Amino acid sequence: MLRYLTKYTAWLLYILIISLYGVSLYALISYSNQTTFWNMSESLRIVKYSLWQATLSALLSTLLGVLLGRAFFYLDFKAKPLFYKLVTFVWSLPSLVVIFAIIGVWGNSGWLSQLCHWLGIEWSFSLYGLTGILIAHLFLNIPLVAKYTMEGLSLISPNQHKLAAQLGLKNWHYFKIIELPTLKGILPYAFTNVFLLCFTSFPIVLMLGGGPKYSTLEVAIYQAVTFEFDFAKAIILIGIQIFIGLFLQIAMDISTKYAFNSKIKGAQVPFWKPTPIGWSKYFLQSILFLQIFAIIVPLINVIWEGISVSHFMHRLLNPSLWIAFSYSIAISLIASVSVISITYIIALESRQLAFLHKKIPQSILSGVTTYPLILPVFLLAVGLFLLFMEVELSTLQLLLIVGICNGLVLLPYVYRLIFSPMYYAFVRHDKLARSLNLTGFNRWRIVEKPYLIKPLTNAFSFAMSASLGSFSVIAFFGSPDFSSLPYLLYQQLGSYHTEDAAVTALILMLSALLPFLCIRQDTFIKSTENHE
Repeated sequence: MLRYLTKYTAWLLYILIISLYGVSLYALISYSNQTTFWNMSESLRIVKYSLWQATLSALLSTLLGVLLGRAFFYLDFKAKPLFYKLVTFVWSLPSLVVIFAIIGVWGNSGWLSQLCHWLGIEWSFSLYGLTGILIAHLFLNIPLVAKYTMEGLSLISPNQHKLAAQLGLKNWHYFKIIELPTLKGILPYAFTNVFLLCFTSFPIVLMLGGGPKYSTLEVAIYQAVTFEFDFAKAIILIGIQIFIGLFLQIAMDISTKYAFNSKIKGAQVPFWKPTPIGWSKYFLQSILFLQIFAIIVPLINVIWEGISVSHFMHRLLNPSLWIAFSYSIAISLIASVSVISITYIIALESRQLAFLHKKIPQSILSGVTTYPLILPVFLLAVGLFLLFMEVELSTLQLLLIVGICNGLVLLPYVYRLIFSPMYYAFVRHDKLARSLNLTGFNRWRIVEKPYLIKPLTNAFSFAMSASLGSFSVIAFFGSPDFSSLPYLLYQQLGSYHTEDAAVTALILMLSALLPFLCIRQDTFIKSTENHE
């Protein structure tokens, strides 16, 4: 009975998700008219720029991320778990906080400008445009690539490290012979992942782009809807993004297959890695210091700017700030609960199909979790906005719409976090559970809980942290009476209320940090330490 309930619920969710996107597309088409300002040359320029900035961001992030990951992997120091936690937290920072942090360091009135003025050097750096977009993307994505690099290096057998040490392999030869065979599977996946994130980047390009010349597809869609009211143009741009997204998703699937096909190992052996000495050690220490410094300074800037404003307590106790905070928490809870529930039910049926070797239905069902990567979030947001534009929605209804949409956007990431441990627990203990006649909650409590409690906790914490900073959906549904912290920060930055924005950015960063602290990562860091 429970098996059939899970099966039908999973496929019902599949139909509902597709229907939601379909209804959104229908609403967008119904509001479009025959006249449009769209032209092919402008769209080609936008696509070229979107691909160009994403390629540059991904290349630089991959290069610098590999250097940071190698430094973290080979160097052992007391504060390593703390710094690793800090570096990985940067990737889940709300984009608007990143923008505020970058402006505070690199802007015309930022720390570097003030330092140059103090040294008598003229500061002529322009943050807005491609340069600012690249800096923000590097700040966000270098830690992500570093994380993938560390995971890849941890797959190398200790025996290979020992053999290389006996043969005297160093520097480039060590990287080429020992590390590259493993990393050449991981790095294409990391590059594709970062490329996809940068290609669909919205708040960063919107705030730091500096004009139409630096518009990406998502920004162009947003401008077509909110400023030009040209829904036909928005549909064409969404179609272009879907077309490109399909190719990117195929590349992602191929790179994923090669990235993770070497993770299954045999018997566990004590971990060992070479300890860097001489110039190699100094080089890794320099890389680690410079990149951690480049990450920590903007975060310190957010904290300092937030607590050093005039009339700090007055701004901190601003009712609009805490109303936005309460709405943000409510939206994040709805997003987290909805995405965990949807993902878990789909994963239950998907693992059953995978276990029975029903590849086609399993691919179809699990494929729905990748739709948010292919279909732009603006298709969902704009479509629902137009659908309910003439309806007076209550606060609860707005919270549910924004929260569920934010949750759907996180489907691909949450599914990857929980499916593998769910499938592993099922394959390993299904026969034993059947022989003991364990079903329902008893089976989950006795058999699956030890494997799933950590992934589910991490997934929930990640969803809370990520949805707290989500801006794409609230950008359409937000108003003076219904505002989240990212929406409030966007309004304050846009109206040059920098001191109010500083306090809001601080609260938003701390709010995103709290659930992130619940994600357990120390065991991975400890597993990369030498055990003699």
